Amino acid sequence: MSKTHILKTKQGGTMNKLTLILSVVILCSGLTAQTVSGSVTDGNGNPLPGANVALGGTEKGAATDATGTYTISEVSQGSYTLTASYIGYEDQSKGINVGSDGATLNFSLNASALSGAEILVTGTRSAGRSSMKSPTPIDGFNELTLRRQGNGDFTETVKNQVPSFNATPYTGDGAAFVRPTSMRGLPPDNILVLTNSKRRHRSALISHFGAAMNVGAQGVDVGMIPSIAIKRLEVLRDGASAQYGSDAIAGVMNFILKDNSEGIEIHSTSGQWMTAPNERGGEMDVTLAGNIGLPLGNNGFLNVSAEYSDRPELSRGNQHASASDGYKGWSASGNQDVSDWQTAMNWGRPENSGFRSVWNAGLKINDNVEAYSFGNYAKTFGEYSFFLRAAGKSGALTAIPLDPADPSKGNFSWGDTYPLGFTPRLEGHGNDFSTVIGIRGEDLGGFGVDYDFSGSYGSNYIHYYLKNSLNLSWGPYSPHNFIIGDLKQEESNLNADFTYALSDAINLAFGLEKREEIYTMYEGQKESWMAGPWAMVHLLNDPAIPGDSTKYTAPGLAANGMPGTSPDAAGEFARQNTAYYADAEWDLSDDLLILVAARMEDFSDFGATTNFKLAGRYSLGNIATFRGSYSTGFRAPTPGQSNYTGVVTSFDGVTGMQIQEGTLKPDDPLSVLMGGKALVPEDATNTSFGFTTSFLPNLNLTVDMYNIDVTNKIIKSRSLTVPEGSSASFTDIAIYTNSVDTKTSGIDIVAVYDMGKTDIALAMNTNSTEVVLPQRQVNGVNPVTDGGVFNIENNLPKIRLTATVGHDINQNLSALVRINYYGETKDERGTQEVVDPTQLIDLELRYNMSSNLSMVFGSNNILNTYPTEIATRASQGMPYP
Repeated sequence: MSKTHILKTKQGGTMNKLTLILSVVILCSGLTAQTVSGSVTDGNGNPLPGANVALGGTEKGAATDATGTYTISEVSQGSYTLTASYIGYEDQSKGINVGSDGATLNFSLNASALSGAEILVTGTRSAGRSSMKSPTPIDGFNELTLRRQGNGDFTETVKNQVPSFNATPYTGDGAAFVRPTSMRGLPPDNILVLTNSKRRHRSALISHFGAAMNVGAQGVDVGMIPSIAIKRLEVLRDGASAQYGSDAIAGVMNFILKDNSEGIEIHSTSGQWMTAPNERGGEMDVTLAGNIGLPLGNNGFLNVSAEYSDRPELSRGNQHASASDGYKGWSASGNQDVSDWQTAMNWGRPENSGFRSVWNAGLKINDNVEAYSFGNYAKTFGEYSFFLRAAGKSGALTAIPLDPADPSKGNFSWGDTYPLGFTPRLEGHGNDFSTVIGIRGEDLGGFGVDYDFSGSYGSNYIHYYLKNSLNLSWGPYSPHNFIIGDLKQEESNLNADFTYALSDAINLAFGLEKREEIYTMYEGQKESWMAGPWAMVHLLNDPAIPGDSTKYTAPGLAANGMPGTSPDAAGEFARQNTAYYADAEWDLSDDLLILVAARMEDFSDFGATTNFKLAGRYSLGNIATFRGSYSTGFRAPTPGQSNYTGVVTSFDGVTGMQIQEGTLKPDDPLSVLMGGKALVPEDATNTSFGFTTSFLPNLNLTVDMYNIDVTNKIIKSRSLTVPEGSSASFTDIAIYTNSVDTKTSGIDIVAVYDMGKTDIALAMNTNSTEVVLPQRQVNGVNPVTDGGVFNIENNLPKIRLTATVGHDINQNLSALVRINYYGETKDERGTQEVVDPTQLIDLELRYNMSSNLSMVFGSNNILNTYPTEIATRASQGMPYP
């Protein structure tokens, strides 16, 4: 299995990982002797998890577990008809006689007339639409496919399946705890994320670092969903704002939760990171996950999943040059070997652990009405290393007077306490919660209208704790640990959705949505943001240094590393919006389909926007099906982006010196003075054209070309120098602007070939993004530097390819090989660097010890491939991009 690191980040090199997975599936047995059990498989003998088996003439039934096994308990003796069904396969019914010892019946289902493709719900509101018959590109991945990826990080699993989805390793500051992602080269807040087709809340984190356009993005943290809870993942690779609203510029991801009413499933995964000889390594990843299905009365289910994971800090960097020199100078002999000393800062994945849980429940009130609820709770912890504050280079370690009013009393320096410098550490404590409750049914009021009424609430909370730092303006009384201020994102939704089949060929859908979004910034402790009594010592002469006018160095005025949130920046920022939508799907014939959609949304802060979509599909049978779409879209600036104020520490790519940069909300008086103004929505046009074909038996091939034009792109500006005389505690500021337009184009190719005992899957994406010039200037300068434009256009691979081969060696033993190819990328941090193409190879062996127990052994990046070394950050201890 693979633990791959994409090549564009503040991350150490890739390593290989050996993983052992122990999967136990236990079927809950009934209390009576009369049980009906068996298995459901496809035509090649592969299990079909989540298939439904119904006992005719009763309300009893069951869903198959991960091994395709089912059990129906408390069945009276007699003759019955059992029916097995599974999406994308033909239903099958068989007679059975249940005696005193129960009965066993197995099913082997045939692929349906829909070319074996799964029936999907994303991107369409018409029942019975498959990915191969959709007018837009949709990928569907069932539980078995996802489970075979073997990744403790579910984000990595998605990346291996979806060609245009990219996930860079954790970067810096708060982004160390929420993994940056992108689709079709666009940032994570251009991807709409759904759970059971309901909008999921975004993270409280606004990324200050990231590849390409990820800087300043506020997206959903998909890592909060335990992979064991997922029954199916659907990915719409097309603009869908006219169907779903804001954020769906690049596409939609829909996580369908498990709904089994029986069975227990347990997964235990452990893996050790290995490195080349003489390098640090040996860290162990551990994940323990479980799922249980329970009946809810006679007509319902309650499915609960939970996961605990522990992922230690990974570092594949070298010793920081300043730390190495300091160690040697500080050692008694001055020539000790310091190569094995602890690195002064960590380049790589931060420490991360957490508990994640999901529930999904449904209860049929009668034949036409069902009540449902689902949600999640997660509690996570992470710790991240900032840059080294090297002795002699950091303003935090310079001398200050013991008495800020009388320099003649002598000096004090934290450099005496930290002779080798210091490295601040940031802890992130996350809490994530969501709940959805609703009722859906058929034939509302006798008019043949299907309906779905729901309400939802979601929140993401991040508590920051800064350790091993100081605020020099508080002199010798500075704390070393700070509560710097928490962040919270809350979203509430009320939805009313209706569908009406006007005829067998025409399906209408319409509805409305009411949303509220609240972003809260909590005040940090005063020493984290307030200038202390030593704030003005740089106006005083230092008597310890000869000369008539030698001043003290100006001290930092806030916590070093990540200053806290001040009372002026803290606050609660809310926005409401109301949406109305309608869409229609018309099968003009068996071969021709037309989809039309329109949506109007009215926002309390910037007004209304209307978007539409037109899509179509024309089939030539198994030869090919052609499809295409044109849509307009938008992404509303989040309340967080419109109101965030904070300070981050970056560094000069040439000198290596730290830079304190303030991020101010666009309408802050200082921002306005420097050219800032209130944000407006991003606007987009999305065009796609492609085809699907099954010209060979058991082959599904899709090819889709796309073009996405985004205007008024919301992006964080370059560092702008603060005017002299400003009271700001930093020398540079950045603001969010709508100053950039982009053009993105590419091709997605997905091929799946079932050869019986061997499955071959190929997913390829080519993607290119261009910044449209000229930029709309802010205060007379381009808001994005030439280097920033270069990174937007070159930071992510222009070619990505994943090839997977799975083979059933025998009934119990199977093997999987996967090759991940990442095309050339480029890095611009002071000088331009080229990162060569890289291939990572993963291997997995799975052995079914019994129908209830499986063991998996695998390796990620089995050849231990490292990326190209670059010189830009060599002095910082980071040889890799």
